[in-house]
Amino acid sequence: MSGKDYSYDIPDHPIEYVEVDPMTIKFDPSAQRNLNKARAQAIAEKLVPTALGTPILSQREDALYAVDGMHRVYACQLILTGKVPVSDEVREAVRTITCEIHSGLAMANEASLFIIKNKESSKVGPNDEFRIGVLAGHPLFVDTSTVLEKHRLKVGSSSADGVRGIKGILSIVTEHGPEILDQSLTIAEDAWGRTPDTWHSVTIGGIATVISRHPDVVKPTELAQKLKRQGDPISFRSKIQVTATNNNTRADGTKGRLKAAHLAVASAWNANRRVNRIPVPNIFE
Repeated sequence: MSGKDYSYDIPDHPIEYVEVDPMTIKFDPSAQRNLNKARAQAIAEKLVPTALGTPILSQREDALYAVDGMHRVYACQLILTGKVPVSDEVREAVRTITCEIHSGLAMANEASLFIIKNKESSKVGPNDEFRIGVLAGHPLFVDTSTVLEKHRLKVGSSSADGVRGIKGILSIVTEHGPEILDQSLTIAEDAWGRTPDTWHSVTIGGIATVISRHPDVVKPTELAQKLKRQGDPISFRSKIQVTATNNNTRADGTKGRLKAAHLAVASAWNANRRVNRIPVPNIFE
């Protein structure tokens, strides 16, 4: 286990509901997604004030900043500046809007609040969530980014230097810590070189589980050699998929693929070995 708190918990702080002039609200992409002006204009053109909801703001020292509901707020600004023509009734209705205002939050807290509010709605993709977390200084994302930068890896790229499945990579750091991610990426590169499939999060997750659970037995250099003998990273990942689906006879999920990856890496380590063997999990238990 990492032993580090990577939760999205936010400290107790004042929250109040206040009528706010939308023109006074500012935006900071460090703590949320980038503003899509075309999307905001589409909202403004069809805005129903009673369906506006309650945007969430953070009270910083200099001004109020949108945390959630940025596009709705900007839509109101477009209406009030006359950039989107609407009826007088709609314009009057958005001169002030009810907002949920949070005070005393650090940037990392704002990012946590944004991610929490959007996590279940799937409005924010994992790559955007990662970018926001890094910019806001959230420890989980910063620690992960530091390791990826060390290995010259980019999130969201399909090149040989691109990580596939950032949610899985973040899970590795949450469960095992950044040091294990660092070791796992080194082992994968030593085994298969720098290819787009080397960095697949499920494969890296299997390596991370094995070296985390058996640090006194598994030697990274030897494990890399063992994995290399299994074939290229594509065939190794195919083996994981076949195992996870029990030869395509059952559906697989993320947990099933990770268990299968654990099995595949452990089996590779045990191959032709009489001593220093490690337990092989039963993934269908």
